Amino acid sequence: MKKITTRGLTLITMLLLMSTPWVCLAQTDGEDIVIGQYRVVHSDILDEDRPLYIHLPEEYEDTQLRYPVLYLLWVDLYNYFTDATMVTEKLGRTGEIPPVIIVGVANTNRYRDLLPVRTGPRRESGGADTFLQCLEQEIIPFIDRTYRTNDFRILAGPQAAAVFSLHALISRPELFQAIICENPFMNPENAKVLFPRAETFFKETATLPNYLYIGCETNERPADLDYARRLAALLQDHKPAGFRFTLDLQEPSGYFIAPLPLRDSLRALFPGHKPPDDFQAALAADVQEYYERLSVEYGFTVNPPEHILAFEGDKLGQRRLVREAMALFEYQLTLYPRSLNALWRLGELCRGLGEFEKARDYYKQFLAIRDTDAAMIRQRLGQVERIIDASAAYRVERAIRNDGLAAGLNTFREIRADTDSGLYIDEAEFNALGYRLLAEDRTANALAIFQLNTELHPASANAHDSLAEAYMKSGDNENAVAHYRKSLALNPENANAREMLKKLEKK
Repeated sequence: MKKITTRGLTLITMLLLMSTPWVCLAQTDGEDIVIGQYRVVHSDILDEDRPLYIHLPEEYEDTQLRYPVLYLLWVDLYNYFTDATMVTEKLGRTGEIPPVIIVGVANTNRYRDLLPVRTGPRRESGGADTFLQCLEQEIIPFIDRTYRTNDFRILAGPQAAAVFSLHALISRPELFQAIICENPFMNPENAKVLFPRAETFFKETATLPNYLYIGCETNERPADLDYARRLAALLQDHKPAGFRFTLDLQEPSGYFIAPLPLRDSLRALFPGHKPPDDFQAALAADVQEYYERLSVEYGFTVNPPEHILAFEGDKLGQRRLVREAMALFEYQLTLYPRSLNALWRLGELCRGLGEFEKARDYYKQFLAIRDTDAAMIRQRLGQVERIIDASAAYRVERAIRNDGLAAGLNTFREIRADTDSGLYIDEAEFNALGYRLLAEDRTANALAIFQLNTELHPASANAHDSLAEAYMKSGDNENAVAHYRKSLALNPENANAREMLKKLEKK
């Protein structure tokens, strides 16, 4: 009657996933909390050093995956960069977007670099083309050499960088696949030049596999909003094939400087990255195929998020598709070799299947990565090592699987006859063996094991209950009734035996 259920496994693994203090374990008292790297790139084009603020996805050091890059302009440590790390990590952890590398390009002379034409008294402005050349020929190649990037780049432009972002799109559309910006027409002098250029560009461009997101607050100057609305109207009639555009008009935020709408824009940029609630994989390959389709849609290799793989594997396990669940967790390890969630789940599933050597190896791999706050894993490891070293049921199962039932029963007789074997006989382990055989439709083998268990433990209500279930599955209702009655006599509280007797006695 007692069985290992996937429901219990799922609850335990979800608790493990939600309660693991990943970050805290890497810190010690008094250490700085680090959210990124500070790098300096010398630009021959601009004849200056340019500071960069780099944030790598939390998983970066534990994988060999490649990542999209979000280039964030108009930045210092507390100006947009920190907000961007928070937004991308939260959306990445929930699977709403792929993890991204953030490259914050610090300001040195922002109006020189970000405005395409000279603006009023700012005599140094108008150098956007030179700065775009610096990005393309110096900063982006440095990032691609130094970090594991893919070919998908996002340019995020607040304030004057919004002007630069639209300028970059219509000047070098192949450089950034997505543009996220505030209203690029907030600078009147540049807007007068930028809008006609944008109008010509979109009318003359047939295909453009890019995305443009413009966020505006409704209290901006009417003329600035009018430009943004005119661009939206233009794109209704002259949108290039493959181009996606969002004009997001929002109520005033109340901030002196409006925040860059990263959360909404990134969600819009990567629709469907998190599978819908009704998604249900029939096979492990279904999850892979889902993200392969996204890869075609997005234009770069999209790797399934680790926790999505874990949850989808749990769903397969709940539907008793245990081998499919294991295949998905094993695939998870190919992407995330240090995934504690995959190692734990595989250990548990192997243990439930009686594959104790595999379970032992998965538990050991888990502890090699993390040996603190892992008492449950050490307990499981001790259990399977004890079974491997000294369990009679384990040796009987190996004999049955290798050479058949007769060999298994002969192995048991030899174990009982050898008083110095050091092997132990455990009712629960023989019961679990019987259910493993029953689940594989090896009913005759299961019956033999359950019969053996009742002979070893004649006063066990559970042993008789399990034997009755095997008889019922074999079609021998007479013996099923007899052993359910025996189980109920030994344990009058056995509701399962009472219910089964009602069903059988109606036949």
